Amino acid sequence: MNAVPSAADLEELWAELHDTQSDPVSAGRLVRRVLADSPHHCFVGVEYPAGRRVFSVVTKNVPASSTTGLLVTSGVVVEPGSLPDHGATLNLVLRAGAYADIFTALVADLLVRLAQITAEPGGVVLNRLGEWQRMLADISPDGLSRERQRGLFGELHTLSALFLPAFGPDAVYAWTGPDQQLQDFQFEPGSVEIKTATGHDPNRVRISSERQLDDTGPGALFLLTLALDARQGGRGLSLPELVRQVRSKAVNLGVAGELEQRLLRAGYLDTQSRLYEDRRYAPRGRTVHRVTDGFPRITEQTRPVGVSDVMYTVDLLAADRFLVSHEDMITALEKKA
Repeated sequence: MNAVPSAADLEELWAELHDTQSDPVSAGRLVRRVLADSPHHCFVGVEYPAGRRVFSVVTKNVPASSTTGLLVTSGVVVEPGSLPDHGATLNLVLRAGAYADIFTALVADLLVRLAQITAEPGGVVLNRLGEWQRMLADISPDGLSRERQRGLFGELHTLSALFLPAFGPDAVYAWTGPDQQLQDFQFEPGSVEIKTATGHDPNRVRISSERQLDDTGPGALFLLTLALDARQGGRGLSLPELVRQVRSKAVNLGVAGELEQRLLRAGYLDTQSRLYEDRRYAPRGRTVHRVTDGFPRITEQTRPVGVSDVMYTVDLLAADRFLVSHEDMITALEKKA
């Protein structure tokens, strides 16, 4: 295969390798080379008799001690190995079928990286695996939780509807929600925290720490609340549909790669998108509050001594005097610090 295979291409390759094996009890490995035009020797394979999926990269000078038993996540392990006529390899092995989606996404990402370099690949692979290990710490084979799906939808909807039109490529770089920063968007003149509200009371929002609405840092702080109708089927957009819309805009703005990295860090994998297709969201209102002195909140300065790890709910009806338009928010964020 000459081009960099997508996740779908890899699934087809593994299916073919499974179907090709006529004697499922025999030991050994069936492999297929990918990235044929690359100087790197990369293979996808199926290991028998267990039928495990394997991805192998021929490499040199990587100590076995740095890879033996290395867990990327609980269902994916790195092992040293070898291939006839090629020598030593780094093997990425799927050892639990429930993690197949994550494994396929990981291999697709590694192949993109390997197609971009000519240097010895061992260190590149291990570094990227370390990044995935951190990204996958909170990712389940069952996909994002309902709460995280809704939160990601709110951030992407705001990015698409407000910030990309106003700030262009800078909006993607300002999206810090996937990195678990205090606020979801951080521009030089100020920050924006995005909250989504569903159900019968869109005026109550959950604040996750005493620092989330702390405006003692530089610049203005805004709280944007997006009221959503969420249901199985029906009108509205699914999370994968919104992701596709935002990706299209990012491609046109030349920041597709930056967006993809943030989607990964947010825990969104294309190989799990089918898990989110049936749940749809219909925005039904948006409010913006300027968070400043007098806003109902708990901060490090106002919490009682000895109290920490604070989570609380804000009733936005008590914050009417802090309401601003989204146009005013955009104008404030456009100002130079």
